[in-house]
Amino acid sequence: MPFPAMPTRIPCPNCGHRFVAQVQSVVDVGEQPELKEDLLAGRLNVVRCPQCGTGGLLSTPLIYHDPDKELLIALAPSEMNLSADEQEQLVGSLVNAVMNNTPAEKLKSYFFQPKTVLSYDSLFDIILEADGFSREVLEAQRARLQLVGELADAVDDEERLEELIEEHRQELDYEFFLLLSEAIDNYRARAEVDPESDEAQEVGDLIARMSQLREVLLERVNPMGPTVSADADDDALIDLLLNTEEGEAWQRAVAANRPRLDYGFFQHLTGRIEAAQGSDEQEAKELADLRERLLDEIEAQNARIQRAQDRASLLLMRLLEAEDPAAAVRENRDKIDEMLINVLSRYQMAAQEEGDEEQLDKLEAVFNAIIEMLEEDLPPEERLINRLLRADYPDETDEILNQHRGLLNRELLDRIDKSLEQFGDEEDELATRLRQIRGQIEAKITILRA
Repeated sequence: MPFPAMPTRIPCPNCGHRFVAQVQSVVDVGEQPELKEDLLAGRLNVVRCPQCGTGGLLSTPLIYHDPDKELLIALAPSEMNLSADEQEQLVGSLVNAVMNNTPAEKLKSYFFQPKTVLSYDSLFDIILEADGFSREVLEAQRARLQLVGELADAVDDEERLEELIEEHRQELDYEFFLLLSEAIDNYRARAEVDPESDEAQEVGDLIARMSQLREVLLERVNPMGPTVSADADDDALIDLLLNTEEGEAWQRAVAANRPRLDYGFFQHLTGRIEAAQGSDEQEAKELADLRERLLDEIEAQNARIQRAQDRASLLLMRLLEAEDPAAAVRENRDKIDEMLINVLSRYQMAAQEEGDEEQLDKLEAVFNAIIEMLEEDLPPEERLINRLLRADYPDETDEILNQHRGLLNRELLDRIDKSLEQFGDEEDELATRLRQIRGQIEAKITILRA
């Protein structure tokens, strides 16, 4: 028999007003499988004070039961500051609630050894591990998302960026830069579809920022082999590649300098080969060998990227066919990466060109599900800012701000100011939107104080 949410009187942590909210204390996946998705998506036990509008996830005791995986987990939030005896009594009452609702013949040994956790993160880890995600994958995903956000925030902060690079140097590896180069190439292709469009201008700005980040990281980290400076000529790059040893160093050097290896570069290299023929046959041979090695390595890298794209395309097809995109995305959490997002972006562009609104809606649903999942590990303030940037100004942003009044404070304004510092006096669409949102937030804070 399903466990209904129970009306519970709770105090607002902001204004002290006591109000009644529907609280789900038992999540029994065997009886109500839909509650698992609500729990993992952060939709369960989310309340809002009718007096001041403050809302969020309620720190309340909860028990999670999955009979198929023989999981029985009691959540006793650390914020409750329970003593050992109080925690034991609480866990016992939650377990008894589930056991009393379970037929005697289905009671197994795990009922008598329930796990106790003190935070939602710990609860989610156990649930996802039982679904096949290793703890290493979960921790790596969290760390990677956090690092991406920190690096993005620190691009124009020299001291902070250097600290992050030194701390995470091993994580900025060859695959990271190879995917970053592929992402830049994909955005360039997207901008070339309609160079005069507003979208092309936005993508152009994004390409410039991504390229800047890549150059900065290469200067600091250089995990892929030697590179030449942005203002170096083709001869300098040719000499650098000639002096790079075969093997992994060679592969990394080609990947690191990939944006420079265009038609103009090979035209210049061929000119040097022709100039050396007849006067210096040894140099001509070395340069010709270099050209062949470069073409072979670029072909090999393209093949690796193509295989990754093929895997991403197959995964995207499965996500598009799923009845519940959000659940499908979460089930494939460890496979969601930059390549999948790049492929999804290209599919969106193709559907838009063909005017396929139905396919666009499906792609957008998958994209939104991915973004929501990736943002789960971000601080609440960053999630709010990202959501505001995706919303229409001013009506949708105003509605979102009303729903998150508890987050409207000086710290949120400071976070936005830090983001705006990266633009300086530059006025692009993102900077303009941030300033508009900041004005809305400041106005609402003034009203709330009054």
